Amino acid sequence: MEYGISGYRSSQNHYRTKTVVQLDKHQSDLSGDGVAETIYLLGIKNNDDLIINEITLVIENGKDKERRYYAIPTSSGMGGGIHVEDFNHDGQLDIGVYILSGGTGNELKYYLLLNHNHEFCLAFSSDMYEEKMKYQVQYLDRYQVEVKNLNSEQTRLINLKDKSPEYLKVIYDEQGMLKEPIQGIVAHVSDADSIESKMFDQGSDLILTHRILGRSHNDTLGYVSAYLVFDNEKYHVYKILVSQ
Repeated sequence: MEYGISGYRSSQNHYRTKTVVQLDKHQSDLSGDGVAETIYLLGIKNNDDLIINEITLVIENGKDKERRYYAIPTSSGMGGGIHVEDFNHDGQLDIGVYILSGGTGNELKYYLLLNHNHEFCLAFSSDMYEEKMKYQVQYLDRYQVEVKNLNSEQTRLINLKDKSPEYLKVIYDEQGMLKEPIQGIVAHVSDADSIESKMFDQGSDLILTHRILGRSHNDTLGYVSAYLVFDNEKYHVYKILVSQ
């Protein structure tokens, strides 16, 4: 199916080897005129390639069918999707876009485009959030791991006693003491979701979730979930949960 994305070549030879794919589609009234717009997340895929390139947000006006195209900073990935919610709590619907990187890390990039009287501007990215939020993961004696938020100095403990004896034997001696210092990491954002706002009477908040990794990318110890609220184009992390 050819959607006519701006800048895409439409020659017959081009479409023999490449295909326009629809990653997501929503219909919502973005302009407030009572007629729903159609929001697409589209990309181009080589027939034999798992990676989708040139990922683009397309908004089709509900009345005149005019299309507007918005480039996504991370334009390649294994997939992606859209959240259409009032993130800025001003009565206008905004658009969140997530791009899945795939691979062993299961990472994603998240971008929020805020609605300014029916014009959409990029106001937030998961990269902006990750540059500010820092964590430290440290194995402790007695089969525990400490997860520390370096911004707030708050700490949470993860219990390792449910791990297999083989896993624990590599790390701890018979008295439950560390054989050597070990650090883990809080990986990049791996999941994103919207929820009904806990801070405002209307609109939605955003949850960004990370995996807590131990000795390797396959060693998931738990999860860090950050709850973000947006107000006047600025965001605030109002809650952080650590779970196993």
